[in-house]
Amino acid sequence: MKDNLPMSGRVSVLALDIHNHDDPDRPVVHIGVDGEDPFATVVPGWAGFDPDDVLGGDSPLLPTANGRRVALYRCSCGEAGCGSIAPLVVASPDGRHVHWVDFRDFVGVFFRPLAAPAEDGDDWQGKPVPVPDLRFDLGQYVQEIGRASADLSWETPRRRTARLLRERLAPLRPVLPPDLRLGWVVPAWDGPGVALSFERDDPYRQVVLRLASRHEDPEPAAGEMADRLLASPPTDWARTFRLE
Repeated sequence: MKDNLPMSGRVSVLALDIHNHDDPDRPVVHIGVDGEDPFATVVPGWAGFDPDDVLGGDSPLLPTANGRRVALYRCSCGEAGCGSIAPLVVASPDGRHVHWVDFRDFVGVFFRPLAAPAEDGDDWQGKPVPVPDLRFDLGQYVQEIGRASADLSWETPRRRTARLLRERLAPLRPVLPPDLRLGWVVPAWDGPGVALSFERDDPYRQVVLRLASRHEDPEPAAGEMADRLLASPPTDWARTFRLE
């Protein structure tokens, strides 16, 4: 793929913004290219992924040595499995640019920005969509990802509580027996508290726990939730905290 990348031509400017829609606890990352949404007319109503899925030091938007497909926008229903726009994200051979090329729509392949290892079948081929290949200056591109990742002005108290809880637990590498590891941590959907996903990939299995606190302030709330979880042996977590 790198051998086919253009070494000259228009260099676009990337802009990442957080958009709140119906639920401020669950915003999405809006992608701007040269001041416009490149997907607005191609897939009207589709939106980006949650900031936790897109931003941070290990952002899937960052190019890898060999390039990879990254889902940028998902179906308007909110389920990426219904449809995802995913180009190849690859650095140029000279290391000066990042390219988004070969935009395709995938169904039943992406559920987050990165998909599982590719399998045979038509679904993994996707359908080409009429978005032109894009080229970014690597410095501006990486700087914009860093800027958007550091800007937490969008964060609601509930989102901050969830983030602080994950930051407390993640270094401990907690495991829900026998082999489920901590994934996402988000505000609970149907009431107070925080939902924690423990999961594995192959074969996929997930258990979601729920923790709550008497505190409203995010710092003590996250501390109390972490203490409650860690005070119990992991073998009791699913029975005590499982979200039904």
